[in-house]
Amino acid sequence: MQPMFVPASAAQGLAEQGLAEQAEDANKSRWTIGAALGHGQRQNPFVASDDLNLNATIDLAWYGERWFFDNGDIGFIFRETAQFSANALLTVDNERNYFSYLSNGSSGLDIFSLRKLAEDKGLGVLGIAGGEAPDLDSLNEEQLETLVFEELDTSLPERDFAVNSGVEMLYLSRWGDLQAQLLTDVSGTHHGQTAWLSYSYPWITRSSEFSLTLGLEWKSSDLVNYYYGVRPEERIDGRMAYSPGSGINRVIRFSASHALSERWRLVGVLEREQLSSAIRRSPIIERGSVNTAFVGLYYQLK
Repeated sequence: MQPMFVPASAAQGLAEQGLAEQAEDANKSRWTIGAALGHGQRQNPFVASDDLNLNATIDLAWYGERWFFDNGDIGFIFRETAQFSANALLTVDNERNYFSYLSNGSSGLDIFSLRKLAEDKGLGVLGIAGGEAPDLDSLNEEQLETLVFEELDTSLPERDFAVNSGVEMLYLSRWGDLQAQLLTDVSGTHHGQTAWLSYSYPWITRSSEFSLTLGLEWKSSDLVNYYYGVRPEERIDGRMAYSPGSGINRVIRFSASHALSERWRLVGVLEREQLSSAIRRSPIIERGSVNTAFVGLYYQLK
């Protein structure tokens, strides 16, 4: 299968060695090049959607004296000590990825809601144009959408990617690592903001590395409304208009890495993201949390 983009949260977990060790490695080599192959999945919270398969990812990073590139993020270090780093950051918002995995006509209605609409319209009783009544229980989601919305385009318009820019601060201590980010949309996609605050505790044995991360991510109303809202012109029977406010997602992540040789590692990630009430209440969302799991082999070329 073609390698796919791993969501930023999962990618961070795969490559995570503890911020202190990352800084030490950056001083030894400007480049980090690697790849992970394995099996994993990230749930898609949207109604009538496919989950995201995680089978491969590329780990590509470069660190100079001030500038750096880290798996899609471009940054500038404007203050750095042994324990503290303050960076300017430019990154791509990954909220758009979910829309690539909407599995059918993307009306945002599950099969039960579509069947109920068909029954309410009398389609399972009267049939179409006086013909034989269709067996609603035998129809899949796409067929039900065609039946219920015969002359109406019910699909959700795809949302665009956003480019965010802002500041990031990292603090390392013997008690764990703190990371904070404050980003704003500079691409004009949704004009929203996001803030991230996390605490990570890494521990390292002779051949293995582990990390537990607890994080909070605040998303502004403009961002949440753009990706998870339903605009008045997108309203249909069974999918009401929805304009949410801001919200805070909660994240817990555990990552592990075991060295098999100088270049090969066995890696794994488990993550649970609890969605904010502003997102959970959206009529196009059917899950209150997003779980991610991955296990595979990682090869570091450099």
